[in-house]
Amino acid sequence: MTDLVRKKIQSAFCQTDSVNPSLFLQKGMPEANQENNIDGKSDNKKAGHLKKIVKLPASPEYKNAFNRWFDLTNDASRFQQSVMTLENRLLIALTGNAALETGCSLSHNYGMPYIAGSSVKGVVRAWASKHLAEFSDEIEELFGTWDSEQVHQVAGTVTFHDAWWIPEDQSTPFALDVVTTHHQAYYNGNQELPSDKDSPIPIHLLAVQGSFLFVLEGEPEAIKLCQTMLEKALLDNGIGAKTAAGYGYMIPNLKLKTVLQSELENRLPPEIRERREAEALRLIEQEREAAAKAELEKSPAQIIEELNTSYRTKRDNEVYRDKVEAWIEKAIKAWSEEDRKFLASCLKDVGYIPGKKKKNYQARKDRLQQLKGE
Repeated sequence: MTDLVRKKIQSAFCQTDSVNPSLFLQKGMPEANQENNIDGKSDNKKAGHLKKIVKLPASPEYKNAFNRWFDLTNDASRFQQSVMTLENRLLIALTGNAALETGCSLSHNYGMPYIAGSSVKGVVRAWASKHLAEFSDEIEELFGTWDSEQVHQVAGTVTFHDAWWIPEDQSTPFALDVVTTHHQAYYNGNQELPSDKDSPIPIHLLAVQGSFLFVLEGEPEAIKLCQTMLEKALLDNGIGAKTAAGYGYMIPNLKLKTVLQSELENRLPPEIRERREAEALRLIEQEREAAAKAELEKSPAQIIEELNTSYRTKRDNEVYRDKVEAWIEKAIKAWSEEDRKFLASCLKDVGYIPGKKKKNYQARKDRLQQLKGE
């Protein structure tokens, strides 16, 4: 019998409504009887203890810490964020040291699952080395020197931060899983050959479910490239243990990323939100002006070709009509007589002048007359 919790603090420690899951996994089970396997069945005390951990949600402190991390890394000029959701489950740090021989990568402060940045970097680099082998110099520049014994070593230009588990409403990060050992005596060296008569021994494990926030830091072009490779690596190869059995595979979750971004906007002070909205409107106006300028710089041949292909389907659109009028105004002022007459003929053919009973019939007719110089 092994005591994992001092008897003097058992009553206070085992209050699972506010316990740190990492500490609860390591020290929360009052005792562990390693001889409590009967007829090949797993330790019921251990399984019961893991079931308690599975029910533990993220603490308010962790949610606040996650929000601070998301807000801090939301600067696109320095960071690149990816929200990835597990297709199945994740087994990470399975062989890590633990009193119950049930490893899981959990943060020390909050007890929530995380994926070490070094693991993320290793998975992405392995994918890049396999699929982009001809760009070995570029890969070394992004990830740094692979061999620590190499004489000329360089640091990578991209930093891979730890991936944080994303706390969603009513969600819990853990799931109870099981691995069944069929030939324990053979694996331990106590039996020469495995036998079909061996009793299977189920072993309970702590798996992870849900979504993770991956953050890369560096120059914008470099981190954008590494983000693409990260998403492909997690989709194709997965991460963690037992990927051959379907564990650890992830897909991008744009919907959740939008929700997190919206929550970030709501957390901003009103004056910052107003400033950002004004800046967004200014950028939209600049893009609109740039697009209008580009339209006016088109050649007569390009404008006439577009009218022939698009006018009949877009003529009811007010923005498109304004663009056509801008073309006509430019033609009147700057085009040659031949090009103006060609444009007038094209507009007449595509139906620029409506029927005589329409209110703008005469105005459109006069406009074409002006275009032709009559």
